[in-house]
Amino acid sequence: MKGLNFRRWATTVSIGVALAGAATFVPGAAQAGGSGWRHDDLDVRVSVGVDAVAATSIHAERFTPTRPAKGVQILVPGATYDHRYFDLETSRGVVSQARQAARDGWVAIAIDRVGTGGSSKPPAASVTTAVHVASIDQFVDRIDRTYKRLPIVLVGHSYGSVVAAGVAAQSDDVDALVITGFLYRRTAPSFEGFPELVPAGRKLPEGYLTTAPNTRQFFYHLPNTAPATLAADERTKATTTEAEVPGFAQELFTQSFASAVRVPVLVVVGEHDYLFKGSDPAEFALVQRQTFAAAVSVDAVLIRDAGHDLALQRNAPHTNAIINRWALEHARSAVSPAR
Repeated sequence: MKGLNFRRWATTVSIGVALAGAATFVPGAAQAGGSGWRHDDLDVRVSVGVDAVAATSIHAERFTPTRPAKGVQILVPGATYDHRYFDLETSRGVVSQARQAARDGWVAIAIDRVGTGGSSKPPAASVTTAVHVASIDQFVDRIDRTYKRLPIVLVGHSYGSVVAAGVAAQSDDVDALVITGFLYRRTAPSFEGFPELVPAGRKLPEGYLTTAPNTRQFFYHLPNTAPATLAADERTKATTTEAEVPGFAQELFTQSFASAVRVPVLVVVGEHDYLFKGSDPAEFALVQRQTFAAAVSVDAVLIRDAGHDLALQRNAPHTNAIINRWALEHARSAVSPAR
């Protein structure tokens, strides 16, 4: 298979896009963590029933505070990333939005979407936005039953934000939504310079793709990036599929998920994010509010000196703190009394 250029791929797909069960819960062995949290693995079997996937397994890494929890954050990574976007071990230490959330009192659950990490890997044609939304919706339902009366905040990044918006649009269990590395805009973004996508190999099914070697810098504002983080990102990069692209393009141009979201929403984007470039900063917050018109509230934050990968920039602790404070203020007030 020849390498694919994302700009041509996304444009071609978007033109032809049509608008568009029971879980088992298997915790892994817990490990003590520093600063008041512990870590364990989750493997959850969920029903799906779309795009030739009857059921699937979702793997996640869970970080639990040792004190009473404020709520649960379910962290959904983007294309070519798995849970390690939110918890990356580098040669110079760990860069971890998940651990920061746990230290701040949240149960932080960083998932591997279907097709990535420790989750099921069906044929590439079945790794679609519909499968992600259906599987994570079921996952959220299981987490809600595990953590009764705790608010659930869905936190997405990039393509994971599209998936998170899709889940929030249909789930009764999500109390707040955080969109990062994705935004809505009046003009189409430029994908110039996006890394070429090549076969992932590594004994994965045919059709699984990843970025060409040494191209991950596209996702960063390099003056604010630690070399060790960039190296670790390249070493641990995950996969994507052609079948995921229509869902990304559809939401970018039609806002069908966003228009159905009713819970509080926070949109966070870096000023050097390729999706933000060329847009009018004065319109940023206004367009997000107009797009999420049915939401209880909509807040938008532009992070200075950051690129697409907000959780992996040097100023990530600042960004994470904004998310955690916003989640505490908005999620608790949104919890249904029935829960």
